[in-house]
Amino acid sequence: MINNLKYIVFLFLVLVSCRSPKPIQNENKIQTITITETVHDTVFKIAKDSSSYNALLDCVNGKVVVKNVTQAEPGRTLKSPKVRLENNKLNVNCELKEQELYARWKSQQIKETEVKTINTTKFENYLTFWQKVQIWLGRIFLLVLIYYFVRFIRRFYHLF
Repeated sequence: MINNLKYIVFLFLVLVSCRSPKPIQNENKIQTITITETVHDTVFKIAKDSSSYNALLDCVNGKVVVKNVTQAEPGRTLKSPKVRLENNKLNVNCELKEQELYARWKSQQIKETEVKTINTTKFENYLTFWQKVQIWLGRIFLLVLIYYFVRFIRRFYHLF
């Protein structure tokens, strides 16, 4: 009888487990990389510039001649004007070097975003500790009943 009681206690300890249901967690990760490319342009303003030439003119034998140059100033980028007087015609040339006024460039912006979604499943209808104890006591009682029923059947067949 004590041997049988040891088996019953061992069977009880093996079958009994105390744990509560844990919520199930699902994790979803979404990683998005956004590359924005922007084209920039600009206009450079160049300050105004001028050059000047002042001279005195005189008439000699019915023809106009340059008598005296009073002032000839170059500008920041302009050279001094070239002045020619031919057949009573005055020609003035001012030359300016070619200048680039437009600039354009590209820039990139990289933006990484990571969206993490965690879904938690909670159990609403779970058994309390006392309900679990009652279930396990019922199982143990059923095992004891089966044990005594098998013993009774074995005695009954040995009599005949």
